[in-house]
Amino acid sequence: MKNIIFRLRKENFNFHNVLNINSYKKIQFFLYKMKAIIAVNNLGYIGNDNSIPWYCKEDLKHFKNKTMHQTCLVGHNTYKTLPPLKYRRIIVDRRDKYNLVAEWCIGGKKTYEKYCHLFTELHISHINDNTIGDVKYPSLDNLSKECKIYNYSF
Repeated sequence: MKNIIFRLRKENFNFHNVLNINSYKKIQFFLYKMKAIIAVNNLGYIGNDNSIPWYCKEDLKHFKNKTMHQTCLVGHNTYKTLPPLKYRRIIVDRRDKYNLVAEWCIGGKKTYEKYCHLFTELHISHINDNTIGDVKYPSLDNLSKECKIYNYSF
């Protein structure tokens, strides 16, 4: 089983085509682990006009340290406004399929909500800012019970 799992992950198969959905859900945590990193301000906003509504040098440094030399999954809208991220492989999520090769989920809201059941770690940066945005913190109702949550304040 271990060899099959490694081969499927390595070749980036879409598990929905390989396994039925019930089998997929039963073994998804065993198969794949993904971390997530998100920043949220005092009012619960994570974005405005497809960008971050604040500038926090310490949080950007934290983000860089966590995701450097890693594969990052990002949603299409977030990708369109994302600055170049050196030394990271960026994968744009497709809404109709799961992408199981990224190590980090870096946004946006719909991508967090889609993959939250796979998160083993959730790194939340709480930004001391009161800017009003247009995207609120995602609903993470399906967050795995095994997920460890790390909170940071900037």
